[in-house]
Amino acid sequence: MGMIVDDMMQNDQGMPSCRSLPGLSPGQTRLCQLYMDHMNAVALGAKQALGECKHQFYNRRWNCSLLEDDANVFGPVITIASRETAFAHALAAAGVVHSVSRACRDGQLSSCGCSRMGRPKDLRKDWVWGGCGDNLEYGYKFTQNFVDVREKERKFKRGTREQGRVLMNLHNNEAGRRAVIKKSRVTCKCHGVSGSCSLITCWQQLATFREVGK
Repeated sequence: MGMIVDDMMQNDQGMPSCRSLPGLSPGQTRLCQLYMDHMNAVALGAKQALGECKHQFYNRRWNCSLLEDDANVFGPVITIASRETAFAHALAAAGVVHSVSRACRDGQLSSCGCSRMGRPKDLRKDWVWGGCGDNLEYGYKFTQNFVDVREKERKFKRGTREQGRVLMNLHNNEAGRRAVIKKSRVTCKCHGVSGSCSLITCWQQLATFREVGK
């Protein structure tokens, strides 16, 4: 994981080609070529997931140390089907959703911007909906394609242990994405002279990644 994160985190001028990045599956390589400007956000998400994995397992026998030299960001981090592997899959997917959604909001990606999520029904009528929110809708869809393609392109006979593992990995990827959505919240801010709060604007905001990890 460390290798691909370091390679992806280079600046735009030194960004290596998608085919030279270690750990990408054929489908991920194709998506990388289509969305090259997303790869820094993907790398940030992977780095964030690794840091949170270490935090969550810091007092355990396995503390994510195997991820350090793993060039494969989204593949199986350990060979045994275990709770730790399930958590690592979920965390990796969550990290990319979180990072891409925030990158959209910050104007770092060409194909997305602020969230277009609809106004919550329970929001007070006199409050304005339309601040620049984190784009969870886009982050979810991009991550669903980019992360899950690794599993979907692996073809195993139906009913085999290998196919079962693929389905479980996909399930855990989805669990990670949904954790990010579930922990997001509506955030509001007052505007007005001398703190009069004559206008209140609200938007959708990501929770901290620590909350997602928990």
